[in-house]
Amino acid sequence: MTQSEVERAVARATGESQRFIKHFGFSLIADEPESCTDLALAIDCPGCGAALNPDAALDRLGEVECAYCDAVYPMAGEEVYVANRPCTAPAACA
Repeated sequence: MTQSEVERAVARATGESQRFIKHFGFSLIADEPESCTDLALAIDCPGCGAALNPDAALDRLGEVECAYCDAVYPMAGEEVYVANRPCTAPAACA
């Protein structure tokens, strides 16, 4: 499908002119979704803000230990989130 065909199809579906649709830059997306292999669970350290891997930092008492600021903090399950980047060390600790 060409860019012109995309614009024409969007214009037909929305009832707008093709010139109006072209202004917004519609385009096709890839058939294959991007790989989700770089998603990881993370938790932010309340002390220095570093994104930590909860599996590596979590102890059995529900606390998370930050290797960057060398502190232990209580952790709740709702603090864990999915990050689309690997957990990395911060540039500087507070």
